[in-house]
Amino acid sequence: MKETGKINKLEGDKVYLECGDTAACKGCSAGAFCKTKDREIVAVNRLNIPLHSGDKIEIYLPPGRTIFSGFIVLFFPLLTFIAAFVIAGTVFPGSDEGTRALFGVIGLAAGFGISMLYNRIAKNRNFPEVTRKLD
Repeated sequence: MKETGKINKLEGDKVYLECGDTAACKGCSAGAFCKTKDREIVAVNRLNIPLHSGDKIEIYLPPGRTIFSGFIVLFFPLLTFIAAFVIAGTVFPGSDEGTRALFGVIGLAAGFGISMLYNRIAKNRNFPEVTRKLD
């Protein structure tokens, strides 16, 4: 996914940019409902391109990384809920659904905790990258 924007501020190798309407946004019928206008995105300048506040740049986030991030945040906790629910039924065969659901909620909380921990560890790797400075 490529996106263009204007740099608001720079902090070390992190670039904070403002993104407005893109070609994808113009073709979308939900534009009135979403908050894509005036959103701020954080990107990393790994190529050490000389940048200044106000420059227009292009950033890139690989689709695979976007899909994986969505999986970690949304589906992984759901899978841990299901796993804990099933394991509770296997370990405690006489348990009722309330007990299994309680174990499922604990699994859900553990899934969100693991997801949050992963995102803290890999946060610099998950940022979009600055690919080039636009004229």
